[in-house]
Amino acid sequence: MTATVKEPAKILPKVSVIIPALNEQKLLPSTLESVKAQTYKDFELIVKDGLSVDKTVSIAKRYGAKVISLKDSSAGEARNQGAKHAVGDIFVFLDADTLMAADTISKSVKDIHEYGAVLVFPKYLTREQIMQFNGRPSYTARVFVKWWFTLEDMFRKYADKYAGGMCMACGAAAFRRIGGFNEKLKVCEDIEISYRFRKVGRVVCDHDIVVYPSARRYFKGGALRALLTYLVFRVRWHLGLEQPQPIVFR
Repeated sequence: MTATVKEPAKILPKVSVIIPALNEQKLLPSTLESVKAQTYKDFELIVKDGLSVDKTVSIAKRYGAKVISLKDSSAGEARNQGAKHAVGDIFVFLDADTLMAADTISKSVKDIHEYGAVLVFPKYLTREQIMQFNGRPSYTARVFVKWWFTLEDMFRKYADKYAGGMCMACGAAAFRRIGGFNEKLKVCEDIEISYRFRKVGRVVCDHDIVVYPSARRYFKGGALRALLTYLVFRVRWHLGLEQPQPIVFR
C-alpha cells in the first residue's frame, strides 16, 4: 500500500493594509467594512491618522486597526508614516474613502507572486452611492467623472502603467528599496512612485481586480476645476516645480 504524501501547507504572505485618514468619520466605516470582508484574512490593518478632530481615531480602533496619529504634509508622507509601522511582506495602500471588492487583496497577492510583480493595481470604478458630496451632483458632472475614470483606467493599462493612490499593492521590500513615496509632492505622488517601481521590477495592471474610489474630490469645488488642478499639478511635477497644497484634493 502506497503511503499518501501530503503537500506542505503554503505559507501565505502577511499583508499590511495602510489607510491614511484625516477627519474621515463619514466614509471610513464603509471602507473598513470592505477591508474586514476580504476573503484573504492574514493582514494587519493600519490607519495613519493625520491628527483628526472628529471620530476617525475611535472608529478605526473599533475595527481593530493599529492607529498611528502624526501630523503629515502630504498623502505620500502619511502613507510612508503608516508603512514604517507595518510588518507585512506586502503593503496595500488604500484611501479612506475607497471600497474594495471582497477578493481585492487575494487577487493582488496572487498577481505579486504569479508575475513576480513589485506593484499591482486594480481597475478603479465609480459607484452611484459613492458619487455623492454635499448633495447629488448634476447629471453632467456624474457623466463627466465616469468618463474620466474610464479614460484614465484605459490609459493606465495600455499606455502608461501607473497606479492610483486610491488602492495599490506592492512588495514591502521593493517599497523600502526605492525609498517610499515622494513626500514633497501634493499630487501625482502615486504616479511618481509607479515610475520608480517600474525601474526595479514588473508593474501589473489587473482589471480583474476592482475597487470603488469616491469621486468627491472631483465634485468638491467642481469637477472641471478638480481635473484642471490635477493636470496643472502634474505639469508642475514634470517640470520640477513646487506644488502648493491643493485643498480640493486633500
